[in-house]
Amino acid sequence: MKKLLFTVLCLGLCNTMIAQRQSFELNEGWTSFVTQSPNPDAVINDTLKLNLPHNWDDYYGYRQLTHGNLHGTAMYVKSFVAPPKKEGKRYFIRFEGVGTYAVIKLNNKDLGRHLGGRVTFTIDVSDYLNYGADNLLEVKVEHPHMISDMPCVCGGCSSEWGFSEGSQPFGIYRPVVMEVTGEVRIEPFGVHIWNDDRATKIFIDTEIRNYSGREHKLLLENRFNTHKGKKVFLLREEISVAPGATVTVRQEADIDDPVLWSNENPYLYKLVTSLKQGRKKKDALETPFGIRTISWPVKRNDGDGRFFLNGKPVFLNGTCEYEHLLGQGHAFSREQVKARVKQMLNAGFNAFRDAHQPHHLDYQKYWDKYGILFWTQLSAHIWYDTPVFRENFKTQLRQWVKERRNSPSVVLWGLQNESMLPKDFAEECTAIIREMDPTALNMRAVTTCNGGVGTDWNVVQNWSGTYSGNPERYDEELALPNQLLNGEYGAWRTLDLHEAPGPFKQEGAYSEERFCQLMEMKIHLAEKARDKVCGQFQWIFNSHDNPGRRQPDEAYRLIDRVGPVNYKGLITPWEEPLDAYYMYRSNYVPADTDPMVYIASHTWPDRFEEPCRACIQVYSNCDSVQLYNDAGNRAYLGTEVHQKVKGTHFAFENCLVQYNVLRAVAYRSGKAVAEDLIVLNNLKKAPSFDLLYKKDKSLTKGKSSYNYIYRVNCGGDDYIDSFGQLWAKDDTSFSRSWAQDFAGLNPYQASQRVTYDPIRGSRDWPLFGHFRYGRHKLAYRFPLPDGKYRLELYFIEPWHGTGSGKGGDCAGLRLFDVSANGKILLNDLDIWAESGHDVALKKTFRVKVQGGFLNLEFPEIKAGQAVLSAIAIASRDKSIKPHVPPVSDWSWQKADRERVGRFPTERLPEDNNVRPGVSYPAVEAVVEGNYRKEQMNNRMAVIFEAASTNSISWDITTGLAQLYALRFNYRNISGRDMLVDMKIIAADGTVLKEDKLTFPINERGWKLISTTTGSFINAGHYRIVLSSPDMDGLCFERLDVQ
Repeated sequence: MKKLLFTVLCLGLCNTMIAQRQSFELNEGWTSFVTQSPNPDAVINDTLKLNLPHNWDDYYGYRQLTHGNLHGTAMYVKSFVAPPKKEGKRYFIRFEGVGTYAVIKLNNKDLGRHLGGRVTFTIDVSDYLNYGADNLLEVKVEHPHMISDMPCVCGGCSSEWGFSEGSQPFGIYRPVVMEVTGEVRIEPFGVHIWNDDRATKIFIDTEIRNYSGREHKLLLENRFNTHKGKKVFLLREEISVAPGATVTVRQEADIDDPVLWSNENPYLYKLVTSLKQGRKKKDALETPFGIRTISWPVKRNDGDGRFFLNGKPVFLNGTCEYEHLLGQGHAFSREQVKARVKQMLNAGFNAFRDAHQPHHLDYQKYWDKYGILFWTQLSAHIWYDTPVFRENFKTQLRQWVKERRNSPSVVLWGLQNESMLPKDFAEECTAIIREMDPTALNMRAVTTCNGGVGTDWNVVQNWSGTYSGNPERYDEELALPNQLLNGEYGAWRTLDLHEAPGPFKQEGAYSEERFCQLMEMKIHLAEKARDKVCGQFQWIFNSHDNPGRRQPDEAYRLIDRVGPVNYKGLITPWEEPLDAYYMYRSNYVPADTDPMVYIASHTWPDRFEEPCRACIQVYSNCDSVQLYNDAGNRAYLGTEVHQKVKGTHFAFENCLVQYNVLRAVAYRSGKAVAEDLIVLNNLKKAPSFDLLYKKDKSLTKGKSSYNYIYRVNCGGDDYIDSFGQLWAKDDTSFSRSWAQDFAGLNPYQASQRVTYDPIRGSRDWPLFGHFRYGRHKLAYRFPLPDGKYRLELYFIEPWHGTGSGKGGDCAGLRLFDVSANGKILLNDLDIWAESGHDVALKKTFRVKVQGGFLNLEFPEIKAGQAVLSAIAIASRDKSIKPHVPPVSDWSWQKADRERVGRFPTERLPEDNNVRPGVSYPAVEAVVEGNYRKEQMNNRMAVIFEAASTNSISWDITTGLAQLYALRFNYRNISGRDMLVDMKIIAADGTVLKEDKLTFPINERGWKLISTTTGSFINAGHYRIVLSSPDMDGLCFERLDVQ
C-alpha cells in the first residue's frame, strides 16, 4: 500500500509539471543511524525513522562546552519505487545540501564520493535504477572533526576557535530531488540570464549536455515573457551537440523600456528555455528574472558614497542571519525558510546578508519576490594553505555563483568574512566570479568583510559602543571614504536582563535596554548620514550556536542558558523576539499596512516593587500613542506624538505608576489601530482590571460525567484553577526534553518559558502562561490502563503577534504536529492563525491506549518550536483512580528566580569534548639565519632579518594516529606577501610532506595561517621546518598543533 501511494504521488506530481521535465522530492521515509563518532556521548547505531531535512547535530552544541557539536559518520537509507523507464529519458538525483561529504550508493552500486558542504550536486542515476520497481538509496554522510580541505569548517575545528562562525550541519540537511528529463537537457542552473548596466540589453547563456550516444540537432528557444506570460521577445538558434558533449550557447536581445525590479516593485519576468527536435520538445525550463541596474561607490569612484538601484539612491537597512534553530541546526524545511523570511520582513529590513555560508536556495526566491537586496556569502575566516583546500574552495565557489547569479536580489558577492585568504588567491577567486557573472565587472561588487585583500571591497565592521570606539560619532565614521557600508553592527545582550532607562553606558550590563539603546543610536545616526552612505547590516537576526567560544550568556535565567552562543540576536535560538525586535519594527515597518505598538518590556513584570514615578518606553510606528495605567481608559498617563525621525521612540517621562496594568493605544490618522498591554507584579489591581476577563470561555472546566485522571500544568508548578481543579506540576515523571539525553544537564534546560501577558479567553493565566517548548525531543508519557480516553490539549501563541494591529501577519511562523501513540492528532498546527496572539486555544480528542501508556509527541515541526501549556486526560471509567502527583524537589518558581547576569567561568561544565591542542613557542624552536628574539605586541617572538637563508624548526610530539592541523601565529611586516617552504620530517629523516605556504602581509597584530599534515600521521616525533632565502620581516610567535 505504501509503495502504491508513493507511485501515485510521484505520477501526480509529474503530471502537474512541464511534460518534458518531471520532478519530485525524495524527502520522506528515510532511516538513519550514526555509525561512528569521536564524541564520547554520541549514540551509535540507533536507527531513526525520519523525513528530510535532517541534522544529527541537533542539540549537541548547546551544552556550554567549547566544542560539543556532533561529528562523525552516519548512514541514510531510503527505499522508493522509481517511475517506469521511458525511451529517450534520463534520470537524476539532486542533493541540495549534505554536510559535509556524501558517499552515494544506489542498489548497491557505488556512485562516488561527493563534496557536499553548502552547495548542491547532481548525479545521473539512469544506469542504476530499477525502473517501476523497488530501489535502495544509501548515503554515507561524513562530517569529521578538523575538516581542512574545504571552507565548510565547524567553529570548534577552525584555525581560530569560534571564527568560522558557528557549527556545520551533519546530515542530509536540505531536500533531495529526483528529476526526469530528456537525454539532451539543460544542465542544473544551466540557464544564465543578465542585463547590461543600462538595462537595454539582455544576455542569455544556455548550458546543454547530451547524455546519449548519438549526435543531436536541436532548436534552442529562449522566450522572454512578462509575468503574465505575454511575449516580449523570442530568440532561436539551431545547435548540434555531439554525444557526451556539453555546449554553452550565448544569445542576446535589445529590450525597450522594461519594467525594472526594485524594492517597491520587485517585478519578475519569466524566461522559458526550450530544446526542440522537430515538433517535439525535448526539454523546457522556466527562469524568473528581474531587470535592474545597480551601482556601488567602489565601482564608480566619483566621490558619492551611496548605493544606487536603477539610478536612484537606496539606503540598505540590512540584517545578517545565521541559518540555525535550536533543535535542528541548519536543517531548514521549506516552511522554516518561509517563516524566518517572514520574521525578517516583519522587522522591516530591506537587505539581507547570509552569514556566513550559502543558505537554502528558497531564501533568494523570497528575496527576489519581495525586493530584498541580497549580499550572499561563501565562507568565513578560514584558510588552509594546501592545494586540495584551494581546489575545493574554487569548486564550492563556482557552484555557489552558478546557483545565485540569476537573482536580481543579489547585489554583492561575499568571498569571505574576516578574510584569511591570501591576496593572490582572493584575486583568482574574484576573477572566477567575474568570468561567471559579467555583471561583477561593473555592477555587483566582490567583497571581503572586516579584513581581506584581493577583491573589489573590504567592507568594514563598525562595532563602536560594543568593542570600543565612541558610538556618538557613528554617522561621521560611516561617511568616511573607507567605510560607507557597515557590514556588521550590534551588541551583546541577555534575554530578560533589564534596567531602568538612562544614559548609554559603554561598559554597562548587557541588558535589553542597553541593547535597544545602542541599536537605536546606530539607526538614528546612520539615517542621519543616509545621503552620504550605502547603509548598514545589523548583526545578528538570531542568536546562533558558536562552537569554539565559551559564551553562555544568552539569557538571564539559568534554565534558559545555552551555549556557546553568539548572543547578539534580535531573536533567541528558539526564535523568541526580544524588545529590540519591536524597536526595529517601529522604525522600519509602514504603519499603513502593519501598525504596531509595544511597551518595553513584557519580560520585566517585577520592575516595580511599589508605586513610583518612572519613564515608560513604547515602540510604535504610528502617529501617536496614549498610555494608561489601567486595562481600560482610567488612570490616563498621557499622549506622545511620533517625532518622525528614525532611531527614536515614545518616552513617557515621570509617569506615576501605581496599578498593575500598563496599556498603550496607538493612533493613525486619528483612529486607534493597535494596542499593547502588560501586567505588573507587586502593584495594586488596576481599576478596570476585570475587563481582561471579559472573554473568559471557561475552557479549563472539566467535562461533566468524566473522571479526570491527569491534569498537568506544562512548564509550571501545582496550580488550582478558577474551578478549584488541581493541575499537577510538570516534571520528569511525565515529560522529557532534549537535555535528558546528556549527563550533567538540568533535564528541563532550554525547554520552558513564561509569558506574563493576560490570556484572552481564560481567567487561568498562570496555567496558559507557563509552557514547554521543543521539537522532536519534547514528549510526555502517562501510565494508563488500556481503553479509550478524552485528551485535552491547551495552547497559546506566546510570542508572535505581540502589539500588532490589523494587518499583522504571523501565519506560518510556528507549524507543528502532535501525535498520541503514533497517531497524528494535529497536523501543521498554527496557533496564531487559529486564535491569534495570547489567546487560549483548546483541542479535544478521543484516543485509544494499548500497552499501558499514552505517549504524546511532536513528530514533525516544520517551523519554529512546538509549544504546549497544559494537558488533561479523562475517562468515563470511574474506577480509574486520579493520578496523585509525586513529591518532587523540582520547582519551576525556584528555577525562574535563579538568574545570573554574567555567568562565572568556574561554573561552566567540565569540557571534555575539545580536541586537545599543543602550542610550541617560536623562541624555543631551532632558528637559523639572521634573526632576533624580542617582545612584540606583548608576546615573545622570533623576528627574521635579511639573510641568504633563514629557517625555523619545531620538534613536535603526537599522541594519536590522525590528521593534524598546523597553525602558525605570525606577523608579516615586510610590506609584501611572503612564500615560504614547509617540510614535515619524521624521526627517521623521511620527508612526509613538502609544501609552500603564503604568509600575507600582516602588519597589525598576530594572525594564524593554517595547513595540515596532509594525511594521517602516527603517534611519534616529527620536525616542522619553515625556510626561505628571504624571510626578512617575517615574525613568529608560536606553532599550534591540533
